[in-house]
Amino acid sequence: MKPTFNNHNKNKRFHLTDLLKTENIQMKRILININIVVLVSFSSLANAQTLQELINIALANNYQIRVLKNEAQVAANNNTMGNAGQLPTVSLDGAYSTSFNNTRQEFADGSIREGSNAKNTNVNLSVLANWTIFNGFSVYAKKNQLGYLEQLGELNSKFYIEQTVSDIVMVYHQLSYESQLLKHYQQTLNISRFRLNLEQKRKEIGSSTAMAFGQALVDYQTDSIMLLNQQNTIKNLEIELNRILSNDLEKDLSISSEDFTLLPIPVKEELSKMVESSNNQLEQQRLQELIAETELRISKANRYPKIDLFAGYQYSKTFSEVGFFSSNQNYGPTVGVSVSFNLFNGGAVNREIKNTKIFAENSQLTKQDVTQNINADVLKLYNEHVSLGERITLAKSNVVTMQKVYETASEQLKKGAINGYDFRLTQLTLLNAELMLMQLQLASKAIEISLNRLSGTVLNAYMDL
Repeated sequence: MKPTFNNHNKNKRFHLTDLLKTENIQMKRILININIVVLVSFSSLANAQTLQELINIALANNYQIRVLKNEAQVAANNNTMGNAGQLPTVSLDGAYSTSFNNTRQEFADGSIREGSNAKNTNVNLSVLANWTIFNGFSVYAKKNQLGYLEQLGELNSKFYIEQTVSDIVMVYHQLSYESQLLKHYQQTLNISRFRLNLEQKRKEIGSSTAMAFGQALVDYQTDSIMLLNQQNTIKNLEIELNRILSNDLEKDLSISSEDFTLLPIPVKEELSKMVESSNNQLEQQRLQELIAETELRISKANRYPKIDLFAGYQYSKTFSEVGFFSSNQNYGPTVGVSVSFNLFNGGAVNREIKNTKIFAENSQLTKQDVTQNINADVLKLYNEHVSLGERITLAKSNVVTMQKVYETASEQLKKGAINGYDFRLTQLTLLNAELMLMQLQLASKAIEISLNRLSGTVLNAYMDL
């Protein structure tokens, strides 16, 4: 008779072999399910909104863009010759009045004429045209200023459009990144579930320790928490994207989870030229400098005389029940020229000129400061972009290496050649390598977007213009 101990071991080995076969089948099923999820996600790309579609929605609906476009239209409406004072003004005035008075008149011969409740009626009508032909050339300075303000309104609108497009592109790619990360967490959780089930069955037949099972349980729960956190991250990003689009904040968005496509960045010297010629913020500062200069010209114009031409036609008639005349009528044209010159007003003109000179100087200094800051940002971003390219190359190599190690560890786990703890380390190492690669790619995309915005090419880069 064979010992019971040997029978027990034989049975244990038999059950463990069957268990491993079963778990291998389950692992294959997990991988098949993962592939199905991936295929389903790719099949949904046909219904997913493209980046261009999202940008178009924002340009049409974004509240702030609409406000700035309206403000730009107001600036365009104000840019007229009439608003600058280059056209004459014509006014039509009319008045009619009736009064009832008690009147007593004494004449030189001593006679007296009295009236009680006497009616007096006055009628006045005039048309007057006035045209300023000289005011120290401030009219021309004002017209130039209105033109600059119109351009500034357009640039303000364009600046916010560029910022909005940049934000959409960034959130879009971040959502893509987080969606890919979600798939990694799902896969990691599935593997942890497989490992937990394996340790549970091993524990039931006595081939696993409580520590191994507990570690597998903790890892499974940890991966579950990471998956839930990732799902919440995606929800918050969708809320932010809906805010930019001026959508219902809880509207479901279908965003494709695509690989990162990094656009080429011009060389440093070319970037500097593009910034100098196309940066929206620099152009805004140039306009602010020109506006300050026109304001100084307008202030200096107060030192010169003002010459106006005027012409008109006046009509007046008075009816009176008491007086020398029962009616008095006057009418006829009026033409003339008026000259006014401020001799002294307490030094207000000189004080205004001094202040506008200071404002103009500050505008120049601000432009230089903004230029310096933008060039510094471009240089730092460019250097970081070059460094990221090198780090991405190394990160890709790490992922390839760790995928091979992970595949080997998976086979060893199925065969019982390694414990769950060692497999978990391999699993986390691969996950961290993949995360690092995606984070570096996302950081490179963010720098790409920023450089395109600073160089004034963001609309050409991400829109079908």
